[in-house]
Amino acid sequence: MRRYAPIAKSRGTVWPTEVRAHVHTHQSKCVGPLAGMPGACDSGDELDHVRASGGIGMKSKSIATNGARLCNWHHRLKTEAGKTWRPRLIDVFHSLIRDCAQCQEEWAREWAVAA
Repeated sequence: MRRYAPIAKSRGTVWPTEVRAHVHTHQSKCVGPLAGMPGACDSGDELDHVRASGGIGMKSKSIATNGARLCNWHHRLKTEAGKTWRPRLIDVFHSLIRDCAQCQEEWAREWAVAA
């Protein structure tokens, strides 16, 4: 029988300061309600990856066009039902970054699509 080491507890994501600041220029508060997520915002202000990493144990890129400002409640909803909420949050990004040349460039470079 093979024995595997237990999965290490995640240390969480450390977002670069400049990325966090840039996201906050476009998202002044939780964007869950803008995506149609149910429930009122609660306490907490977390930056969360919107796009999935593509693999278990992997993290997606911590860049401005992948960060959503979410309260604890909406973060949990997105985590539990990502297939439902990720596309809607990405649609919200399109409207929030429309006038930001830096985000438009990053979006095209990282996601290979025009915003």
